Amino acid sequence: MAQKVMTIFLAGLCLLSLPGIIFADEGSEEPAYEKLTEFLKRDYFSVGAVLQVVGDMQPERQSSGNNGFSVANFRLNFRGELDRGFGYWLQASFTSSPAILDGSMYYEPVPAARITVGRFKSPFSTEFLVAAPDIDFVNRSQVVSALAPGRQVGVKLSGKTNNEVFSYAAGIFNGNSPSENANDNNDFLYAARATIKTELGDADPKSTLEIGANIAQSYDSEYGLPGDRMPLFSGDRILFGADFRLMVRKWLVSGEAIAANLDPGSGETLKPLGYHVTAGYMVSSNSQLLARWDSFDAEDLNILDGKTDLVVLGFNHWPTKATELQVNYIIDADDNELKYHQWLINLQIVF
Repeated sequence: MAQKVMTIFLAGLCLLSLPGIIFADEGSEEPAYEKLTEFLKRDYFSVGAVLQVVGDMQPERQSSGNNGFSVANFRLNFRGELDRGFGYWLQASFTSSPAILDGSMYYEPVPAARITVGRFKSPFSTEFLVAAPDIDFVNRSQVVSALAPGRQVGVKLSGKTNNEVFSYAAGIFNGNSPSENANDNNDFLYAARATIKTELGDADPKSTLEIGANIAQSYDSEYGLPGDRMPLFSGDRILFGADFRLMVRKWLVSGEAIAANLDPGSGETLKPLGYHVTAGYMVSSNSQLLARWDSFDAEDLNILDGKTDLVVLGFNHWPTKATELQVNYIIDADDNELKYHQWLINLQIVF
């Protein structure tokens, strides 16, 4: 009963505060932020931080976890561009294991060719490659969380054309579970991605369309697939994915689909797949409304969740350049009783 009252109170508070938040005056002067970035940001050495605090409420708990609050992310990062095309990117997390999220160095003699070595995000899935503070919703989609290869240790070749219309990335990685630092067998994960980004028309602000495609293949030994809904897997893994993102003035339309072919060698080949489609509208210069259909089909894996279709309604507000409020309201389309609706609220500061 207390959980239901808390959820109703939270919903009412959010709805009552929306008009004031959306139409609040957005000041252009942020002297403290400007001084901070001037102090911390240099081409050769830049320091950044991410802090995200998330509230999670559901009247009758159906999703994993418990009602309450958590520090979802607390990260420090360091990056820099050194002489003659060399650079580095380091990021540590105080809320996950291993603590080193990223540790890479690169050599870029020309924009069309950059060689990166170390631990970093493998080139697969546009939503996964977006930094955590910049994703559209509080959490990434079901299929990206379940199937994208995640961070890996390896080497990558990437680049883009001078006009940035075409970009590519291809790499060889250990292919392990993200918690492992060394390879667990003699096989590798191969991943590649290509994108095309173009401007549409002459309107101001510019309308843009970005289209991407990716593929990955590996042979796994007891690989723990990234999503907590997925079992350990041994065998040949092939991933396919495609995505797009269209921005026309205040409107956003985007989508992504990922399919997997998991062949254990003996037994049935498993073929989980999923997709998400999002529409968004900037209701003011610093506030956005979003709606997403999020579908993931894991019935072939013989797990309890099976196929899940979610409707995710979102509200994003940026009070300052360093802060953001995200409110998500999640409805299970297959079991949409009010008591199973879920609220996620993220407050973050990033610099």
